[in-house]
Amino acid sequence: MKRKIQIFFFIYLFSTCIFAQSGRDSLNFSVLSFGDRQLTSNFDKQLNTYTLNTIAKYFLSYDKFFFGIRENFNSTVTRSSIINIKDEQYLSAIGQYSISDQFKFGILLNNNFYADDRIIEINQASLLTTSLFAKILPFRNIVITPYGGVSQNKQIGKKDNGYIYGAEAAIDKFNMGDFDLSSTMKFQNEDVSPRKNTLRLTNFDITSEFEESFINTVSVYYSEQKKDFYFIADPATAAQFNITNNIQSRTESNYFLQDKIKFSTPNSPLSLDLQGRVSWRDINRNTRYLSFSNIANSNYDTRIEEFRLDFSSAADYLTRDLRLAFRFSFSEKNEKHQPNRSDAINNIILNERESLEQQKNNSSQLANISILSRIALSDRDYLTVSLFHRKLRYDTPSDLNFDDRDELLSIGRILYEKEINPFFKIFLNLEGSLNKIVYIFAERSSNNNLRRILKFSSGGVFNTGRFTSSNSAEVSANYTVFDYEELNPNFRSYSFRQFVLRDSSGYQFSSKLRLFISGYLKLSEQGDFRWSDFSSRPSRYLDELYAEPKFFYDYRSLSVGLGIRYFSLSTFNYKNGVGKLLASDYNSIGPVAELSYLIAEKINIKLYGWYEFIKSEDSSKREMANLNVRVNYRF
Repeated sequence: MKRKIQIFFFIYLFSTCIFAQSGRDSLNFSVLSFGDRQLTSNFDKQLNTYTLNTIAKYFLSYDKFFFGIRENFNSTVTRSSIINIKDEQYLSAIGQYSISDQFKFGILLNNNFYADDRIIEINQASLLTTSLFAKILPFRNIVITPYGGVSQNKQIGKKDNGYIYGAEAAIDKFNMGDFDLSSTMKFQNEDVSPRKNTLRLTNFDITSEFEESFINTVSVYYSEQKKDFYFIADPATAAQFNITNNIQSRTESNYFLQDKIKFSTPNSPLSLDLQGRVSWRDINRNTRYLSFSNIANSNYDTRIEEFRLDFSSAADYLTRDLRLAFRFSFSEKNEKHQPNRSDAINNIILNERESLEQQKNNSSQLANISILSRIALSDRDYLTVSLFHRKLRYDTPSDLNFDDRDELLSIGRILYEKEINPFFKIFLNLEGSLNKIVYIFAERSSNNNLRRILKFSSGGVFNTGRFTSSNSAEVSANYTVFDYEELNPNFRSYSFRQFVLRDSSGYQFSSKLRLFISGYLKLSEQGDFRWSDFSSRPSRYLDELYAEPKFFYDYRSLSVGLGIRYFSLSTFNYKNGVGKLLASDYNSIGPVAELSYLIAEKINIKLYGWYEFIKSEDSSKREMANLNVRVNYRF
């Protein structure tokens, strides 16, 4: 009887609250999203770019009171002929008091801003909201949260104040007999006149489980979000309506229906996953003030309708000596563009706009299939074989759009790994790929090409305890051939060959002193290529060398490294495909330092920087400092 009452209450409650929304996005008022303590700050300076990223999370929970805060701040400074500064901040704080297990109330603050000193259309925006909320828990796994507050919304220098209100709800695995129901919902209005932003979102997940081996989840999702944006009005509109900023409304609606099936048994090495989804998306743009004094040159509103069908499957077979993985996915999308109709626009202009928008219409089909197998030939020998194939078909129905094309991509890889003895391991790796692009119409067919890439690498790891060395050598070749290069001199077939040697070695002199060396050598050649007789005419050669030996001193949780960093890049042009002439030469050398310090197993400080003395082919000299600092504090 009690179960029937709960089910009746649930159906009644959410049939009247179906307006709600909140979605696969996390709920704003959930304290779970604030349940972490962390402080991470990363500063990086390379060349003329400075970046700072800080993430802070903290919470306090005492008896019936909860307080949480989280922040993400990003700043980028670029120095060139002018200095550009771009800042972003996302800050949220919540305070909650529990009167009982069924009722809680609190306050939530959100502050987001974006600032860019470049002269762009929207270079400054901020949003500050403060909301009071109440949480009602009629049952253990059902939460309803009505809220209301004030909002301060600023765009392109204009600040609007208003109200924000709504409700969100969550259902966590509500048992209804043979299935469990989970849902998140949200309904929100932000009235910052003359702009109004709205959000409606609902999703339901219904899960059925049979004998712990078969799980079926059906999902239904709906969301609609409307945003109003300021933009500077054109002179005719500004004069007609006596405004400075016009307003564009962007309404995006998303719907999908999804079914996911998972099959696995505890005593079987085989598991299967199947998923199918049908989704729709509509994007509607409307401008509030439209001037029809010059209709032919005025902007017009548009609408985008998208239909998408997705299917994916996965099969895994896992035993002690064998792992097999199979993946397949298929996606079909249809996208339609059209202008919004208006009685003030005559049919001639409307037909012109429809023709322009129809050129953007497109449909596509994308299929992917992959197979991976890893076989244990013995306790010390492993063989991995992987295959991947992708096919894309892209069609445009308009007679004025010639972007119709087919693309094929195939990738294969064979990897052999062997443990010679406890000190030495080796690997052999062979990879190859084919990428074919074919444009259907003659207007774009000069872009048709076939790209073949072949790569072979080998290496090993040697470890005796004191001495460790990891080395690899790799040769690769890229042959790109255009189908109609004789008709268009701007498209020429080319080859790119490269040899790479990498080394990373270290020696432990004592418990406190060690040496670590890392570096690589890259030799590359690019040239014109003829596939018919497999001949090439080299045109460019690159010689790149990097080396960084460092001595480290380790004392308890402190590690300090000092060394030298060297980098050189020389480029050469071929004369008549034979002699090499130096085109550019870049050399950099200087001290490098690295520090890592762990304080009380909570604060981790890492510093890496180098000072380089740079010399170029014209004998010009300059100096530059580079630095990366990272601080991580786990409470």
